[in-house]
Amino acid sequence: VFDAIPERLALAARYGAIACDIRTPNPRAALDDLTSGRGADVVLECVGSPAATRSAYDLIRPGGHIAAAGVHTEATLAFSPGEAYDKNLTYRAGRCPARAIMERTMPLVAERRIALADLYSHRVPLEDAPRAYEIFDGRLEGCTKVLFTP
Repeated sequence: VFDAIPERLALAARYGAIACDIRTPNPRAALDDLTSGRGADVVLECVGSPAATRSAYDLIRPGGHIAAAGVHTEATLAFSPGEAYDKNLTYRAGRCPARAIMERTMPLVAERRIALADLYSHRVPLEDAPRAYEIFDGRLEGCTKVLFTP
């Protein structure tokens, strides 16, 4: 997992991932050490920023796949069609079909076979949503994710 947020890196490590700080001078070197120079076969870009998209491109191996789950609002991608062509990469974007997989996933959550509670650093009532967004956006108080409670 590559990220710049220390709390998210710690969470990823707790779940068994190798956590790498994307802000290091050469994140690709860290990946090359882990993959014997191959690069990533698949990059799941979950942030939705031009910097994250560019990092995904920089980390992916030729012939690899980038899946963008992050919400993008910029007018263009952070890499060109020519760069995508040269790396022969596959790029996919779109929303998770949450409703389509709900019947299969909700029992796993209910049975606590998927530990989601650790993903949320903050739980706040809905009426405190404006402050919660400030905390999340500013990465204040060690915030990773906010869960609104009815």
